[in-house]
Amino acid sequence: MDAQSILWFGLSGGALIFAFSLIRQRYITKTPRAMQSRGSFTLFAILMLIFSMGALAAGLASL
Repeated sequence: MDAQSILWFGLSGGALIFAFSLIRQRYITKTPRAMQSRGSFTLFAILMLIFSMGALAAGLASL
């Protein structure tokens, strides 16, 4: 594994953790800011999940 693939896997993991934290804020802990935003937390979490899958694919391609 070279530095480029490690970077892609790190970005993928970070985006995945961030997406799950957004989903947790919106649907589990129900913070006031997340509830007030209506669908933007969910939309951004979905976009981060897509980015995470893309970064994972790029990491696998760079092996």
